[in-house]
Amino acid sequence: VKIHNQYGNKLKDVLESNPYKLAEDISGIGFKTADEIAMRMGIASNSDYRICSGILYMLGEAGANGHTYLPMEKLFQKVMSLLHVNKEDIEKNLLDLAMNKKVMIKQLDTRTAVYSIQFYYMEIAVAKKLMELAQYTEDLGYDLDDHIKLIEVSEGIQLDERQKLAIKEAATSGILIVTGGPGTGKTTTINSMIKYFEQEGMEITLAAPTGRAAKRMSEATGYQAQTIHRLLEITGNIEDSSARMHFSRNEENPVEGDVVIIDETSMVDIVLMNALLK
Repeated sequence: VKIHNQYGNKLKDVLESNPYKLAEDISGIGFKTADEIAMRMGIASNSDYRICSGILYMLGEAGANGHTYLPMEKLFQKVMSLLHVNKEDIEKNLLDLAMNKKVMIKQLDTRTAVYSIQFYYMEIAVAKKLMELAQYTEDLGYDLDDHIKLIEVSEGIQLDERQKLAIKEAATSGILIVTGGPGTGKTTTINSMIKYFEQEGMEITLAAPTGRAAKRMSEATGYQAQTIHRLLEITGNIEDSSARMHFSRNEENPVEGDVVIIDETSMVDIVLMNALLK
């Protein structure tokens, strides 16, 4: 039904000419399903359509595993293994994909990187937005040391100099990354930041990439946390690892609040990070 709704009377033509278009156009139909249909339709194993679709499929799989690109030689190996075609055919079709703006080929130091076009532009957008946030600073007009002492007294804790610095940076910067191994005081630092923002009457939003991480965050802070998907009000399929996820919260309808704290950020993929920063 999905396929028929997409193509209507053109369905037969699509299936006979390029069944791989199904994987490109329809959510829920992947390369392997399209490949099976193509084999039954008698499409040649070294068809340009098949090779192009296989290249895009491998870049998509890499994205699902957290990679925004693949080194060209690794991409060749993966596509040859998947399709059992020769390297020359892959090279030709890769250049066609680049000319049609389906992939981006970039020289990165000693390696040639191949991006699917949506991951390439998402990476640029994420980097640009992080740089914009990093350039923002606020002059509070008062010394934070007294506020930090109040937090230490009320919470019965003693913060070290790096923890105090983190609170000051959080109060005056557009973005702050808190990192460190287990037992290095990250949770205490975050909780102290929350206490400071509460003192200032700010609206605080806590989120994490998974339900389990959000639950742990709530337990550690005593503050209600939610998944990033829920924060952004997802309207698509959460299992869809492509860029087809849609969120109600975006540039036109931003998340309300003064402070956003995200836990387990290393688990956030490029698609979700791009949506969050928007």
